[in-house]
Amino acid sequence: MDAANLLKPMLARGELRCIGATTLDEYRKYIEKDPAFERRFQQVLVKEPTVADCVSILRGLKDRYESHFGVRILDSALVIAAQLSNRYITNRFLPDKAIDLIDEACASIRVQLDSQPEIIDQLERRELQLDVEATALSQEKDDASKQRLKQVKEELAKIREELKPLKLRHKAEKERVDELRKLKQKLENLQVKMAQAEREKNLPLVADMKYGAIPDLEKKIAETEYRITEENKQQQDRLLTEVVGPIQRSSPRAVNKDFFLLNYQINN
Repeated sequence: MDAANLLKPMLARGELRCIGATTLDEYRKYIEKDPAFERRFQQVLVKEPTVADCVSILRGLKDRYESHFGVRILDSALVIAAQLSNRYITNRFLPDKAIDLIDEACASIRVQLDSQPEIIDQLERRELQLDVEATALSQEKDDASKQRLKQVKEELAKIREELKPLKLRHKAEKERVDELRKLKQKLENLQVKMAQAEREKNLPLVADMKYGAIPDLEKKIAETEYRITEENKQQQDRLLTEVVGPIQRSSPRAVNKDFFLLNYQINN
């Protein structure tokens, strides 16, 4: 016995109210071929939303995706997702294909944030190679090996000196992003609790959340986002001063580090 036969008696007796959503092809394949089942439903054709309507839908989902992935989604990204998915993904419909684009982009950024930046990874790999080489050279007694060991130790010291501030900055940036993600998750939980309290007619709790806890948390989120934005601007200004100005003072490695950090912060 399939699901349709299980539902038909309850639908006929009025014991079950059901709303379903499906495609035209699936409707013809599974519903239309069973007249007794089809009679229990009223067919409503829903047109595909326009790009402008899709952007509005994405704006409504934005907070949930930001809270889930712990990233910031620009409004321009929502507009581009709707426009490009409508233009290039022809075998699916809005808003589903635009939502998938936002979902995949957020997941990609989340993976990047959770993984180590490339410059730190490269330096750590080089540090490991030099450690292995130093261990092998320390067992040799000839002058060439001793000279090479001295060079390896000097290079190791330089790499560790470079790694220390990079790791500290990377850690601080991750902590700020994690703080913002936790605040947004807390806000979403409060909004769910407030909706539940409204359904239960718990007016004192609704008032406490609506005019106390939620505004305070929204203010804290806005302050955190503003602080991150200002730090990004300062980083950009410093980078432009060092690179566009007296470029001879910046080594390629230093410029590379700054570009990585600036890009990392913009992604956040």
